Amino acid sequence: MYDFDQFVDRRGTTSIKWNFQNSFGQPDGLLPFWIADTDFPTVPAVVDALKKRCEHPVFGYSDPLPSTFQAIQGWWERRHGWRPETDWMFMTCGVVTGIYFALEALVEKGDKVLTFTPVYDPFFAAIQNSGHTLVDCPLHHEDDYFTIDWARFEDELKNGVKAVVFCNPHNPVGRVWTAEELSRVADLCAQYKVWLLCDEVHADYGLTRGYTPMGKFEQIHDRLVIYTAISKTFNLAGLVSACIMIPNQEVRDKVRYEFDSRWMFGPTDFAFTAMEAGYNHGDEWMDAVCEYLRGNVELVNSFVAEKMPKIRVTRHEGTFLMWLDMTCAGKTSGEMTSILAREFGLALGDGSHYGKQSDGFMRLNIGCTRDILRQGLEGLERFYQTYVK
Repeated sequence: MYDFDQFVDRRGTTSIKWNFQNSFGQPDGLLPFWIADTDFPTVPAVVDALKKRCEHPVFGYSDPLPSTFQAIQGWWERRHGWRPETDWMFMTCGVVTGIYFALEALVEKGDKVLTFTPVYDPFFAAIQNSGHTLVDCPLHHEDDYFTIDWARFEDELKNGVKAVVFCNPHNPVGRVWTAEELSRVADLCAQYKVWLLCDEVHADYGLTRGYTPMGKFEQIHDRLVIYTAISKTFNLAGLVSACIMIPNQEVRDKVRYEFDSRWMFGPTDFAFTAMEAGYNHGDEWMDAVCEYLRGNVELVNSFVAEKMPKIRVTRHEGTFLMWLDMTCAGKTSGEMTSILAREFGLALGDGSHYGKQSDGFMRLNIGCTRDILRQGLEGLERFYQTYVK
């Protein structure tokens, strides 16, 4: 029913991934495996709903209808066994913006905010640009797998951390945290009275382990903020939207005030239309795209093992982003990024952006046709043959 092998040409559109590659030293022309959107056509019902919305000729200020919140609620209950209340939810124009304003609302300037690294690099900006002190808590890395260093985490909480910005599932290392791990994070944050800001935008890409919502752990509900979005789930990042879920009304009011006091309204009616259509009609599409991505993961694992055995592929559980240990090349991530672009026509994510300990790693976006992915891997093999001795 869904042909994800069919290449959809995004060149000549406003696609950052394909058309704005200046950070790699050239305006465009590279095979892109960097920025985190996919090349897959979105849910057909979303396209149909947006076309229908365009039949109405007025596009004024908008707020979501109750049916939009009910669609979100239904998706989480149906797919993940958790039923968030609709009055916990409000909309905003992006997750990173939401993290920034939650920190503004809940944490005093200068206070410590922890995140587990390597991690999605805008977390660093949200923490530091909101006037807070970044605490880097490196994940434990062993046997091509990342886990939480529990002793270090608790020591940091004892040492005055006031908030944790958490990624579930985790970008870029591809961990889908277990229910036991999540419960322990919730227990510790509750015990030390620490705010837990949980980015769950990759929720629907649990590939080898099902994702567990942090919202299932009621012990942390009074200090919990959850971020979700259609951006990753349905490949709709260009609609610039997110849904924030906050169980505690007092906390919710504080965070909403930060938005309202700055006249931060939105998203657009197109985003609300897409949310409702996607969450109501996207189940089969979601299942299909995850199955296709499992095949892409298998391709990366088998190709690298056969052709580039010194590169270590992090054991992948979820997201459409894979994490490659390429320290065997003896170069920094920045050097490899430049060489891959200049000499091999590839744009990969510079691993050093995700944490101090990640130099020599690269992030590979596998959200593309298998043919494009194979071309990328063949280019990576040519790099390997040239630079890995």
